[in-house]
Amino acid sequence: MPTRTGQDPFLVWAQTRLKYIYISYSISSPLIFSPLPACYFLWFCIGPFDFQFESIMDPRVVYFKSDRPASKSAFFIKWINTLAVLLSLVIIGLGIWLATRPGDCEKYLTAPVFFVGAFFLLVAILGLFGSWCALVPVLYAYLFLMFLVLLTFLIVTIFIFVVTTPGGGYRVNGQMFLEYKLNSYSKYVQDKLSKQSNWNHVKACIAGTNNCANFNNILPNAYLSTNLNPIQSGCCRPPSECRYPMISFGTFDTSSNNLSSTSNLDCPKFSNNVTVRCYECDSCRGGVAQELKQTGRVAGIISLIIFLILIIVYSVACCASQNATWEHYGRV
Repeated sequence: MPTRTGQDPFLVWAQTRLKYIYISYSISSPLIFSPLPACYFLWFCIGPFDFQFESIMDPRVVYFKSDRPASKSAFFIKWINTLAVLLSLVIIGLGIWLATRPGDCEKYLTAPVFFVGAFFLLVAILGLFGSWCALVPVLYAYLFLMFLVLLTFLIVTIFIFVVTTPGGGYRVNGQMFLEYKLNSYSKYVQDKLSKQSNWNHVKACIAGTNNCANFNNILPNAYLSTNLNPIQSGCCRPPSECRYPMISFGTFDTSSNNLSSTSNLDCPKFSNNVTVRCYECDSCRGGVAQELKQTGRVAGIISLIIFLILIIVYSVACCASQNATWEHYGRV
């Protein structure tokens, strides 16, 4: 075995064996962490596969630190993770800001927002540190976490489209807006909104908006021709089956109809009191379910776009990790 001048042959042999294990791990790890064909395609097309596998098996080959510059893929990972660090800090700041808000709705979102920001900060720092210092083990830890992020986004995207597909409003003759019932939506949404502890938080969020305040500004003679949003239709007014006429701004005559003529259980729950309204009505839960459906579709599309972008970032990260192995370790 050839040795460098002044080096102990045993140390050279040990170095050769250890680096053989390290290089072998570096070759196999991208295959383990690449979950999609696109990653394999970019990895095989961009990666510098100019080595000979049989040379790795040769115990006479010794790997040493190279002074060659980092690859373009490593440069991309550096700057994309720099932006990710800044974005993560913004998300963490948003979580801190929500914690200082007086409303119950904002505080309910504090923990999830803060956790997401902290997790993305950890992933971004690993990617930035690993690519900047060419530390291959750190880069593979980054790849593993990125794989978890990809998997999470894929599951969340599919879940959003599944739970938001069923349901919708129905039209009543003589009015422009739609009405909603909770039982027309997915079982998951029904269970979540029927649970009183969850609904108490939702009511706090509704009370913190201007939906019913804006509804109270509608003229009685323009009420039926106004295009109300799902929250206004379900939570700020009684269902049409109750046949309560609007007699003033946001006020209904609840004594004008015999409740025995309708089977809708929401009618006795409605009150002109601004703190009560129809917040405990099934129609209000249906209106919230419709809002979740509309918002969920937008969130699902955004999640899908982010998932596709992350695939590209992950593929380039695979290349950066591989290039960090071959560009920073040459043969002597």
